[in-house]
Amino acid sequence: MSLYWNEHTWTDLRHNPPEVVLLPIGSVEAHGPHLPLSTDSIISEEMARRSAEELLEKKIRTLILPTIHYVVTDFSKDFPGTITIRKESFQNLLCDIAGSLASQGVRTLCIVNSHLEPDHTAAIHEFCNGCTTLKALFPDKTKKPWASLLTEEFKQGACHAGSYETSLVLAGREELVRSERAKLPPNPVNLAVLMKQGVRSFGDAGASQAYFGDPAAATKEEGEQTFAILTRMIVETVLQHLRACE
Repeated sequence: MSLYWNEHTWTDLRHNPPEVVLLPIGSVEAHGPHLPLSTDSIISEEMARRSAEELLEKKIRTLILPTIHYVVTDFSKDFPGTITIRKESFQNLLCDIAGSLASQGVRTLCIVNSHLEPDHTAAIHEFCNGCTTLKALFPDKTKKPWASLLTEEFKQGACHAGSYETSLVLAGREELVRSERAKLPPNPVNLAVLMKQGVRSFGDAGASQAYFGDPAAATKEEGEQTFAILTRMIVETVLQHLRACE
């Protein structure tokens, strides 16, 4: 049976709605000259696939919803290709999706997010905290304990299209990583700190090519190790919630 909501017929879901649905959220955003605009979506989709497989092995009926690609991504809006929307539009979409799912008997929605712009993640937390139609979970990789388990580049805050994300795309969609990454010099600027200081664009933060970190250091092996941690984050969050409901 397919893992994907959209690959089922309405009759499949009429009498047997999933216990849990996973909603991948990405972006359409510049990720250096070596990664596709869909980098965040690719990472979220792979996280969701691996997590759904593990949950199904544990006999938890799980399906993956179609990915949300359009989100708040103002930091890279000066780069061609980036598409950003208003926070209110994004939150309204989440609310409408949750309401529709709840009307069909779905009780748990888990957000699988890979876009880390502060206004975007704040919008997800606000949605989850205010959602009354079903239980909305948001395992946030920037929070404890998960952030401490991820790569050194991630913990140092220089992880946009650097080794961290490039490794994940190598593990998930290797054919989309361009070979010129090997010639890109490291850009060790701590984007997370600059965001807290009020910087509002990649250009102002010192990323003339829309990347931070070290793309040339990326490996498929690092990506696999990171996906294992991210999958554990999703699965443990869902299991903890379900146990609390028993």
